[in-house]
Amino acid sequence: MFLLVAQLTAVTGVSVAIWLQHRHEALQSTGVEMSPPARSLVEASASTLQFGGVEALRHLLQSWQKRPMPQLLAIDNKGQELLQRSYTKASFDTAIALVREDQRQRHVKQIKLNNGQSFLLFVPDNGRPSVVAPAPTERSHNHRSPVSDARMPAADNMEQYRSAPHRPPVRFPLMPLLGGVVVSFLFAALLAWYFSKPINILRSAFEQASHGKLDVRVANAMGGRRDELSDLGHDFDAMASRLESLLQSQTKLLHHVSHELRSPLARIQMALGLVTQAPHKITEFIDRITLEANRMDGLIGELLTLSRLESGAVQIKKETLALNQLLHSIVEDAQFEAASKDIKLGMNLAREYSLQGQPDLLYRAIENVVRNAIKYSPEHSAIDINCHQDATDDCLHITVTDEGAGVDALELEDIFKPFVRGVSGSQTVGHGVGLAITKQVIEAHGGHVRADNLSPNGFRIEIALPG
Repeated sequence: MFLLVAQLTAVTGVSVAIWLQHRHEALQSTGVEMSPPARSLVEASASTLQFGGVEALRHLLQSWQKRPMPQLLAIDNKGQELLQRSYTKASFDTAIALVREDQRQRHVKQIKLNNGQSFLLFVPDNGRPSVVAPAPTERSHNHRSPVSDARMPAADNMEQYRSAPHRPPVRFPLMPLLGGVVVSFLFAALLAWYFSKPINILRSAFEQASHGKLDVRVANAMGGRRDELSDLGHDFDAMASRLESLLQSQTKLLHHVSHELRSPLARIQMALGLVTQAPHKITEFIDRITLEANRMDGLIGELLTLSRLESGAVQIKKETLALNQLLHSIVEDAQFEAASKDIKLGMNLAREYSLQGQPDLLYRAIENVVRNAIKYSPEHSAIDINCHQDATDDCLHITVTDEGAGVDALELEDIFKPFVRGVSGSQTVGHGVGLAITKQVIEAHGGHVRADNLSPNGFRIEIALPG
């Protein structure tokens, strides 16, 4: 509606402007020259007539007539030109009209002499083709010259001349205006359809998404459009895909949590049931219940930590910490688990390293990687922990390399997701949350983590932290 109103306003404004322009041109282009040279000629001839008389003006016009210049006409109140030259009725009528509308007009002047004679002075516009009336000559009473209709009225008869039409009216361009209105209606309808179609598609898609149908897509329905509405459609598809992925992740997370909690709960219930059947084994059953309760408590703690990291609720409190001391503490704590599998933990630190970070979170992130390597490494193997500073990205790179079987190439990115352990780790005790916490902690510190399979065997996780 607003577009239609704007178009109608524009069409009306253009029509009025064209009409006014044509009206102005009609007033200025009916036979009278309105240029500055014409104005100079009129003023010079008027001064000559006033101070030198008719004969002086005649000599002046005769001298001008010999030059290649615009010719000025001097018509008396009887309609006779001073040098007996022809003139057009249109130019004569326009000159009279201009004098009547503005007595101070400088392009046309009417000079009245003391003897009652008056002259109309103007330069005709010879660019307009028109019928030329011959100058008045001696004529009989029975044959009248056409110029008699164009004679200047006397002063006492001026009001009668003013009431007579002196130039054709300029009509308002009604038909072009109606044509513009019709075109505006058609163009507005076309634009309304062009813009309303994708908007209706988006509205329907939003309605479906609000009812939980997140697999709806609108980019293909937009066709070959290349505008902002098409970009909005692609953004909607990206948003719907992201929401669908998040919803599926939440569903999977809830499924994994339920599964992980159901197993220890089932073992606890079984232990409680066996207590009544074998009271003499109550100590063994209580130990089993305690073990399963600790597993549940650890899982819930890891989930809470992961949830706080993903939501951004954890505010990183950075301080300067010695990385060498932090790694020594991790290795010392993990040594007991490594010794049970006869795994050697080696650490290579070329110099003292320090960085800005929160010690407890970084300790847990790196410890998860080390314990994960111990868990999936074969017995009688070795794990190497190295650290170096890369000048290209100005980051500290911590690598943990083991001699395990690694993971499938398609699972390298997924192992940092919650409850994803890969095919090789499906039989290993654990929840699959440790590496997810590591990724969140490292990224919260402005770093990144990646995993690679080594050839012919082995697995490496590399942590990069701003130095």
